[in-house]
Amino acid sequence: MQPMVNLALRAARNAGQDLVRRLDRFDAAQSTDQEKAKFIADCTIGLEKGIIFELKKSLPDHNYEGRETGLNGTDDKQPTWQICVIDDIANFRVGIPAFAIIISCMVNGKTEHAVILNPMNGDEFTASRGRGAQLNNRRIRCGSLNTLSDAITAFTQPMGLSDTASQQRAKINTLMQSGYDVRSIGSNALTLSYVAADRFQAAFISDMDSFSLNAGGLIASEAGCLLADINGQPRIAAPANVAVANPRLLKSLLTL
Repeated sequence: MQPMVNLALRAARNAGQDLVRRLDRFDAAQSTDQEKAKFIADCTIGLEKGIIFELKKSLPDHNYEGRETGLNGTDDKQPTWQICVIDDIANFRVGIPAFAIIISCMVNGKTEHAVILNPMNGDEFTASRGRGAQLNNRRIRCGSLNTLSDAITAFTQPMGLSDTASQQRAKINTLMQSGYDVRSIGSNALTLSYVAADRFQAAFISDMDSFSLNAGGLIASEAGCLLADINGQPRIAAPANVAVANPRLLKSLLTL
């Protein structure tokens, strides 16, 4: 494992342990909506700053971009680290144990290293460009199915009323009406990672921001997956509606 991945993984683990402790101590049932909002803000901002502080101790000259805290550093010659403490706030808010801590390292606009960690069950997805993807230090590869009827296809719910959101809903509805096995766990980053690990064989993922797309995209690509936007274009820019599967299955997914 690359030194930068080890560094990011250590920071993610520490933040994950802290996040689980905070969640265990917080009584959501007895809290008001205002108290819940404050708790989530304290978790996201506080732990995001903690990860950045830990990374900065070893890499003081790098740039850091937090989902909540924004960009810290503007040296284009240095790598930029992207950090998101909770990918799927909705799951976290109600206690569904499917949310992720995301850390990725960008060099010249490309993701070179990525960590996606689910602190609730200990799943640690990692990847470095050209060196493959791992789950808990074991190499992972996407599956080789070529028919959707045999696959478990994941999705995340499209938001809004745009044409691309409507296209995404139409494809998901076609899957359901065809009787295919369709699942949703909520988190975009975890959904993409699960396709990489062959837990899901394909997925339609909606409204991916740059944090989940950059980290999850590297893990999926290094595991042998192909990603495309809803119209089949391989170049994807966040926010994006994404189709992901192994090379054999992606065409079937896009032509639904």
